[in-house]
Amino acid sequence: MSVRSTVRQKVRQNTQILDILSTADLIKAWENTTGKEIAQVVGEAARFGANYVSAVLDANVATKLIDDMGWKGRAVLKTVEGKQYIVFKGSPGARSIFTGTRYLATTPKVVDMAVGKLGANKAIVSGARLTIFLVVPLNILNYLLSDRQTMSDLLGTTATDLAKVGIASAVASIAATATTAATTIVVGPIIVAIAVGLVTAYALDALDSKFGITDALVKAIDKAYDSTFGEFGRQLNQVERHLNWQIENGLPVGQGIFY
Repeated sequence: MSVRSTVRQKVRQNTQILDILSTADLIKAWENTTGKEIAQVVGEAARFGANYVSAVLDANVATKLIDDMGWKGRAVLKTVEGKQYIVFKGSPGARSIFTGTRYLATTPKVVDMAVGKLGANKAIVSGARLTIFLVVPLNILNYLLSDRQTMSDLLGTTATDLAKVGIASAVASIAATATTAATTIVVGPIIVAIAVGLVTAYALDALDSKFGITDALVKAIDKAYDSTFGEFGRQLNQVERHLNWQIENGLPVGQGIFY
């Protein structure tokens, strides 16, 4: 093979095509390829976040706890001289996280692994906080990307999403606390919190879809805006038109309005 042919072949093998698209063109190309509007995908992501992110986070903690303690790992809560301790049963040598037998209930390791009442509640709160941090920006992004979204839609959707997160977290916390008091199985409270949280989130989403709670809230926001700021704006426009008419016709400006 000649040197020229070799160079030509190398050039062909290493040729790359770079398409430069505007943001609008890129979004349009993606939507044409997938058959979905990007706003729809963002909305689905927000709904997934509201319903399942907390459960996924808790499931990760539960998996680590099961790996360390097993499904039947047990612990009891004891109070000594006014301090609460978590006492783990079984051989500490077989564990990689809880290598001791007794820890204060407020020990970071215990709390981070959702052991005991304090730990389970912290896991639920952390999951709810992360969910809020994800859902609110996604709702805002959905509003910015969608041509059909209004500010009322954004406010109404975000309000109901946050309400769902709060209710599901509260119910899960109550269930986890009750489980902590009812059983000594270490992984029990966090497993119950995950299950109850998922069921509650699903039920709230179903109730919202059935009764149109979010839609009703959006309409209420629209109505409230129209009767307050909207009415104020219309009055201002009317005054402005009247003042312009007076100027155009050489009449005293503001007569009949301000004096």
